Amino acid sequence: MDLLLLLSISFAGGIVWIFNVEATAVLFGASSGWSPILVGVTCAAGQSLAYLVLFFAGDWILGRWRWAGHKLERTRARYGARLRRGFLGLTVPAALVGVPPMTGMAALAGGFRVRLLPLLAIALPLRSVRFVVLAVAGTQLLAWWRALW
Repeated sequence: MDLLLLLSISFAGGIVWIFNVEATAVLFGASSGWSPILVGVTCAAGQSLAYLVLFFAGDWILGRWRWAGHKLERTRARYGARLRRGFLGLTVPAALVGVPPMTGMAALAGGFRVRLLPLLAIALPLRSVRFVVLAVAGTQLLAWWRALW
């Protein structure tokens, strides 16, 4: 049941930033007793499901925000194929360190003609690494805190 809770928080955090998945990974790493790998992969899977939703909702979002759709069209016309390659390259730091935000990258990917599978093939393993590191940090933080008292 707790695994489903972690997956749900991670999914919601992939769309709404108030649900901070990084803090959740630290908390679950410290308090659940689970392997940090399980925590990290579960958080990454939840966020990847959110990116899937955002990928398919991106066209709807751009339709609602006409100004953004026009800017995207101009950018795509100007930079073309280079943009697609650069977009996937920019997904690496977005997935690993969060700059630029993966939420925006997922929502705009379809508009830049980036396919879903390459996007997720980059995002899922790198987000897993990010969350495993945070879960390990939570475990170490808890051990340090207990050693103080």
